Amino acid sequence: MAQQTLKALEFPQLIRILQRFTRSIWGRRRLARLQPSSDFGEVQILLQEVEELSDLTAVEGPCPFEGCLDLTPILKRLVAPGSLLLSEELNQIVAVLRLISRVQRYLRGATDRHPHLNRYRQRLRDLSDLKKAIQVAISPYGLILDQASEELCRLRAEISTTRQQINRTLHQLFGRVEYREVLQDQVISQRNGRYVIPIKADFKGKVTGIIHDQSQSKATLFFEPFEIVNINNSLNLLFGEEKREEERILRHLTNLVRAQYEVIQEDLQILGEFDALQAKVAYAEEFKARTPTLIRQGRVRLKQARHPLLLYRDREEQGFHATIPIDLELTPSERFLVLSGANTGGKTVTLKTLGLLCVMVQCGIPLPVAEGSEVCIFDAIFADIGDTQNLAQNLSTFSAHIKRTADILARLQGRCLVLLDELGTATDPAEGGALALALLRALGRTGAYGVATTHYHLLKAFAHEEPGFANVAVLFDDRTQKPLYRLAYGVAGPSNALSIARELGLPEEIIAEAERQIGQEGLQALQQLARCEAAQQHLAQREQLIRQEEENLRRQEEKLAVVREKLEQERRQLLDEGRQAMVKAIRQAENEFKDILTRLEDRQDSWGRLRQEFTTKQRQLHQRLVPKATAVDRQELSLALGQKVFLPALGQTGVVASSPDKEGRLEILVGAVKIRLSSDEIKEVRAGDELGRIYRGRWHGGVELPETAPWQSSSLNIIGLRVEEALPLVDRLLDQAVLHGCRQVDIIHGIGAGRLQQAVREHLRGHTLVKQLHHGEQGQAGRGVTVVEIKD
Repeated sequence: MAQQTLKALEFPQLIRILQRFTRSIWGRRRLARLQPSSDFGEVQILLQEVEELSDLTAVEGPCPFEGCLDLTPILKRLVAPGSLLLSEELNQIVAVLRLISRVQRYLRGATDRHPHLNRYRQRLRDLSDLKKAIQVAISPYGLILDQASEELCRLRAEISTTRQQINRTLHQLFGRVEYREVLQDQVISQRNGRYVIPIKADFKGKVTGIIHDQSQSKATLFFEPFEIVNINNSLNLLFGEEKREEERILRHLTNLVRAQYEVIQEDLQILGEFDALQAKVAYAEEFKARTPTLIRQGRVRLKQARHPLLLYRDREEQGFHATIPIDLELTPSERFLVLSGANTGGKTVTLKTLGLLCVMVQCGIPLPVAEGSEVCIFDAIFADIGDTQNLAQNLSTFSAHIKRTADILARLQGRCLVLLDELGTATDPAEGGALALALLRALGRTGAYGVATTHYHLLKAFAHEEPGFANVAVLFDDRTQKPLYRLAYGVAGPSNALSIARELGLPEEIIAEAERQIGQEGLQALQQLARCEAAQQHLAQREQLIRQEEENLRRQEEKLAVVREKLEQERRQLLDEGRQAMVKAIRQAENEFKDILTRLEDRQDSWGRLRQEFTTKQRQLHQRLVPKATAVDRQELSLALGQKVFLPALGQTGVVASSPDKEGRLEILVGAVKIRLSSDEIKEVRAGDELGRIYRGRWHGGVELPETAPWQSSSLNIIGLRVEEALPLVDRLLDQAVLHGCRQVDIIHGIGAGRLQQAVREHLRGHTLVKQLHHGEQGQAGRGVTVVEIKD
């Protein structure tokens, strides 16, 4: 793609923004060389890489990319034969090799869903042997270690031994009589690479040796006694051998690095590509950018598109939403747009937004657009934007535009995007308009896609009639006389030059003079045209709003359909689970009841205890299978005194005898018996209701019960019955009381001889359902009644 087009679209400025997100010189260099691709498959891979790394970053966090140093000077010197790398330079190479290992470990987190990231990992070569060889020989502080070679280790051991010998010899000299008055201080120092001792200058002839230096005051001489001259000579020879061995080690390591020169270069290039990819992901996260859908058909649909450079500027100053988004669309039926409207309305920004976003896609860079955006791949993109006059080539503005347009027409091949700003300007309006019209016809015949901005009515009329072309206007608010920076498709926009000039502060007398020059008829015609175009814009804007509302409704319907389907699935699942749980509970209860019957028949336990166990199991099953009434159900029931009600649990009808108490319980008169029940245990009787008995059958516990409702009242009369006949009925009464929420029952046994009363009370004292026993009301009649309070 021509650099002139990239410059016109301000692509270099975008690259500089992206480079802020890199973490290495290699990534910045890779982005600096970034060029758009016209290959659909290649662009698809570039965008998929961004998606994969974004997905991996969300799981693993950002890749640790610290330590990527610029090895360019080192690698350049490495090419020169006989060059030697210093230990610090070798440590820089180790730092980069460590980074390569970290990136490889990070990319191991990629799965089958990240095939392109896996290829990055596979392309990076393993240089762990080279890294290990350098780390064994060179310390992190740049020192050559003893373990670098056996010879170096031996030499340094000898050097240490020789130094110790010098140290012992000098300390022995310090103890001699002739040195006591000569020594300035008992200190050992070095001069010219040899060990010396300080003596007083006045006694330089008193001892024999070599003077190497003197102090600034000349009072002290640095003296090498003859006793250590040979030892110093040996030490210096060892130092020389050590230096040569260190140089040999560095040369060996340099040759190892030189042997991997091409591999290191390739790895650095791959690191640069990966760092550039990380920068794209970081840019997308920072600016809420996304990868659009690539399509092979010739269509561009950019929803809520924002110009990247304006977004960068506004985000720092005012925030992300300060940049007004626009919708851009090119289709095969309307592939070329004629963009008109007021100056300062955003026509050039619209042109650059379309061009720059298309270039970004073809470079694999996410776009600041809304979801649902689609972009096709162009074989070439051309832009002629701004003043391109060239004084060096003696080209005026008009000449430069014509030369550029002619060059574009000559290079159009395949699917191309052409962006032309102020087509046919900088010359006579009549000739310029005619020339611009001819150029648009020529572009239309090539099948090119694009946008051309204009103020010429001739071009607006042409776009309205010509197939493949369409008008689009930048919206202008007539009330505030300010641009709205939005687009209206299918309409042409007025220039509003006089209104804008007045708004920008041009003196009124100048504007009045301009209006007189136009003339009354011309001014009326312009005003009429402006009103028509404004009405068109208003209608187009309303139509666009309606389309947006329809789109929003469609999306909401889709979302509701998804939610509806999900709820239906959950409902079916809950029903299935409920049925399974109910069947399981019933089967379990059947087994438990059969076990109780078996134990009763085999007389394994007492009848009373088995009866209590049966009652408990029955109550538990009832609680699991019968749903509790909701608060709404209770609120919907409105009963008055004397109203007839049905008691489902008893299969009986009754009459409301009192208002609800504090606990919401009503007193119901069933025959001659009063029962207190909660509202969820009562059903209102309405005209036409058919109420039948819901409980029928026999209890097989030994005493046959009537085939009517099992719960007749909260009292039981057992006068005249034998003990063995009465106790099963007492248990039955307690069972029904618990099942139906009754907290108190009366057992009428009479006074008589007291045997029946005693047996009933002894039976009830150990009963699992009984909370407390006491006599009935005071008086003789009360002694013949036992009141039983049921446990909660």
